[in-house]
Amino acid sequence: MDDHAPTDSHSTPAPPAASAPILVILVLGFSSLCASLMQSLVIPIQPELPHLLDTTAANASWVVTATLLAGGVSMPVSGRLADIYGRKPILVASAIILAVGSLICALFSTIGPILIGRVLQGVAMGYIPVAISFVREIAPPHLRNSAVAGISATLGVGGALGLPISAWIAQDFDWHMLFWLSTVLAVLMTVFSALVLPHVAPVDRAGFDALGAIGLAIGIVGILAGVSKGNDWGWTAPSTLVMIIGGIIVLIGWGFY
Repeated sequence: MDDHAPTDSHSTPAPPAASAPILVILVLGFSSLCASLMQSLVIPIQPELPHLLDTTAANASWVVTATLLAGGVSMPVSGRLADIYGRKPILVASAIILAVGSLICALFSTIGPILIGRVLQGVAMGYIPVAISFVREIAPPHLRNSAVAGISATLGVGGALGLPISAWIAQDFDWHMLFWLSTVLAVLMTVFSALVLPHVAPVDRAGFDALGAIGLAIGIVGILAGVSKGNDWGWTAPSTLVMIIGGIIVLIGWGFY
């Protein structure tokens, strides 16, 4: 019986978290909720962004769109990286990226740095799908379905909660406080993820397909950008059609690849 014990523990990833499964699930849920808040963080101040950032309304609208585009790309890519390098390293890295992006936005008031920070905040949304897959690996069977459902729900709940919280902060404080709040939350995510989450061996040692990731990113960004900016550019405008149709063509080619 002793000879088979290492094999059993190797094939079942649950034991590393068995000592405190509830705590691990809470950390994953809290962190996923914080990451999803980035979707709606600036929506209450969107009409004021051109004045706040001293730019045009068209440029200011990218402050919202850039995060959604980055999130759309980072979610599948983060999942693949987590398969290769392990869930915990990617979760910690996503939290650090969120902290860096939030800090950039908190320190600057011009469109360039703010867009960079918002893109990084979108990249950090890759935390959520990795957390969902992670909780399936480490949660006890009787908690697994509820934990997966709860973390999956944070994507919608976080976006909904972000609106009233952001509106309150923007009304009573300087708008930079929105990003100082997200910086604090990101630091907490990083600390909790690093200290609480167990390390589970990667499930796939295969290499990362950089060309496939680039093709996926171009296709997703093209379609999402065209749909997001359709009202501003006009749905029959060449720029809108090129983005949407071009994105579809790229994704079809990506699928064959």
